[in-house]
Amino acid sequence: MLRHRRGSLVDIGSGDGRIVIAAAKEGFPAVGYELNPWLVWYSRYRAWKEGVHGSAKFYVSDLWKVTFTQYSNVVIFGVPQMMPQLEKKLEQELEDDARVIACRFPFPHWTPDHITGEGIDTVWAYDMSRFRGREKKA
Repeated sequence: MLRHRRGSLVDIGSGDGRIVIAAAKEGFPAVGYELNPWLVWYSRYRAWKEGVHGSAKFYVSDLWKVTFTQYSNVVIFGVPQMMPQLEKKLEQELEDDARVIACRFPFPHWTPDHITGEGIDTVWAYDMSRFRGREKKA
């Protein structure tokens, strides 16, 4: 879903760092934000071990305290309760050329440009330029 994309990538709630590390291996400058400091240290170690520590960065931070304006590609493994508020935050902060990838749970009001997988493995892709070009449904 990020093929032919450029720019930076952020993984919100990066867990063990696998998404950020995979993105760095594909040439993205990638950042992960995670609340659990142990997972951040583990992710940094894995990035170093896999030779991408220069382009894969990890920070201990609450997603609600981070500004995402500088990212072109956003990945989120969210939970249903947070998706409406995160949708509003990303809509305010992301540029028109940004792409958002939501795993497991979709955003409640955005219409995805692409869907793949099924069940708990469903992934939704949202291009902000297309979303902003549409009229909002009441």
